[in-house]
Amino acid sequence: MKYFPISPDQMQVRLQDLGFSSTSDLFRSIPEAIRARTDAKLPAPASEIEIRREYSPHKNQPVDHNFMGGNGHYHYVPSIIDPLISRGEFLTAYTPYQPEVSQGTLQAMFEFQSMMADLMGVEVSNASLYDGSTAMIEAAMMAVRVRRKDRVVFAGSIHPEYLETMHTYANSGVFDYAMVETGEDGRLDLESLKRTINEDTAALVVQSPNYYGVVEQIKEIKAQLEEHNVMLIVTVTEAMSLALVKSPGSQGADIVCGEAQSFGVPLSYGGPWLGFIGTSQKNMRNLPGRLIGEAKDMDGRRAFVVTLAAREQHIRRQKATSNICTNQGLMALRCAIYLEVLGKKGLRRAAERCARFAALGRQLMREQADLKLKYPDSPIFNEFMIETPIAAETVFDRCIKASGIACGTIAGPNLLLVSFNETMSPEVVKQWVLSVKAASR
Repeated sequence: MKYFPISPDQMQVRLQDLGFSSTSDLFRSIPEAIRARTDAKLPAPASEIEIRREYSPHKNQPVDHNFMGGNGHYHYVPSIIDPLISRGEFLTAYTPYQPEVSQGTLQAMFEFQSMMADLMGVEVSNASLYDGSTAMIEAAMMAVRVRRKDRVVFAGSIHPEYLETMHTYANSGVFDYAMVETGEDGRLDLESLKRTINEDTAALVVQSPNYYGVVEQIKEIKAQLEEHNVMLIVTVTEAMSLALVKSPGSQGADIVCGEAQSFGVPLSYGGPWLGFIGTSQKNMRNLPGRLIGEAKDMDGRRAFVVTLAAREQHIRRQKATSNICTNQGLMALRCAIYLEVLGKKGLRRAAERCARFAALGRQLMREQADLKLKYPDSPIFNEFMIETPIAAETVFDRCIKASGIACGTIAGPNLLLVSFNETMSPEVVKQWVLSVKAASR
């Protein structure tokens, strides 16, 4: 039997229909003398995270707390997502070539695009990018088409796996590239940028927050690019930051791209992933992938269609704007449900918790004499790097064995990239500090 909860307002309407003024009137046929009397009070309502923590205390899980980040982040996945995307309508999330029978899929992708555009601070967003690294490459190739120049500059503070993808494309002749150094504060070095960009440069690609967890100075970077008419591409590996950090688009980014895995997509042995990309209306014809638009049918009803798609994208592949040939509708649907369930306020509260626990972790780490923060004073969202006195791999293994804590992602021989999420608590953060300190001896 299904249970459908109703709001207090709906309850009052039902009571009025029955001629009652309160829920106690529903039981007035039971004599007062035999009614049970109790002063017991129900506990305060609990969140899904609290309930799961109470009834499923990490059974059959390799770690109790996950502080790993960089490329793939742990965030809570609301329980409503799995049963919804498991419905038969979504089992084959293929490209919706026939809009008349694909309105549900098209609307889901349209809603995904709309919410992601708001978060990125851009006018237009699309769907169907594989992951963050290839989204970054698609953005770079898009800039090459728009500016009609073959040189792209990349920040050295971009995630190494994203740069590895870049090298794969650049080595095959898709574009020429140059690198910009990282400054002493973990941000893009503006002096190095001045020396690197020139009139032949189509775009600069930066990551914010970058690989070190540091938030870049987007406005200052954009100001330096104006002189040479170079496009600014900002890639984001931690989508949760878009709910708290000022959006890249509002700071002058011409193209925003990245990885939306944090929004309701759980990782399992390397995937799945969900790339995203957005830009201005003047550049939207160069967007790769699918762009879903809203229109009206012949009867004036709201309808959704695949729009601004050249036939080359599907038929003459050698002249297509990108090599995307698969629809990421199922992952986009997960993301859309996640964002709808949390809403603006819920998403911001989750992001605030991530940032608050990261700030607490960095504060406590400063107090440890044998551990060192890599960029202690630079602005961060929910990640930062620590330097370990012994091999980072040894510290990680010891933390797992001693306390079941995945203390961070190994970013170098003596570097740990640490990520914080909304499911944690101050006690968990303190436990992490003690665990890392003990494992570093």
